[in-house]
Amino acid sequence: MASSSSSSAAAHSTNKPHKVFINHRGVDVKRTFARSLYLRLREKCLTAFLDDKEMQEGYEISSQLADAIRNARVHVAIFSPRYAESHWCLNELLLMLQSRAPIIPIFYGVSPATVRWMLGLYGEALQTHEKKGRHDPNIIEEWRNALHQVANKSGFELEKYNG
Repeated sequence: MASSSSSSAAAHSTNKPHKVFINHRGVDVKRTFARSLYLRLREKCLTAFLDDKEMQEGYEISSQLADAIRNARVHVAIFSPRYAESHWCLNELLLMLQSRAPIIPIFYGVSPATVRWMLGLYGEALQTHEKKGRHDPNIIEEWRNALHQVANKSGFELEKYNG
C-alpha cells in the first residue's frame, strides 16, 4: 500500500507517529464514545488518531489510515452494533492485526460472543457483504477470522455510553 501519496501524507501529517489508533464505526460512536476516548487520551498526553480529527486534506484516505495503523503503538477496536457493516472498519482491523501492535477491544453495545461468533447484526452484515459480491470471498473470510481473533482478546465490555 505504500505509494508516493502515502509518503506525502506522512510528510504532511504531524511529525510524531500516533501512539493510539482508534478503530470505530462512525455512525455508532464517532460523536460519543470515540470522541470522548480521543479527548481523554489527549488529556493524558497520548497522541491518538481519530479519522475526523487527524486526516490531512488533499491526500488519499486509505493511505493515511494505513500509515496511522502501521505507526501506532497500540490499537483500540471499538466494536459497536453496526461495525461489521463497514468494509473500512474490517479492512482497518486486518491492518491492525498485520502490524502486530497490541489491540485492545472495546465491546460497545455488543457482547464479545456476538463479535466472536458473528451473531445478530455481525452475521447479517457479513452475509450482506457476501451477497453484494463487491469483495473477494477470501477477504470476507479474513474479516471473519480477524473478528474472531480480536474478540478472543481481553478487553472491555461497555453498556451503551450516554455522552
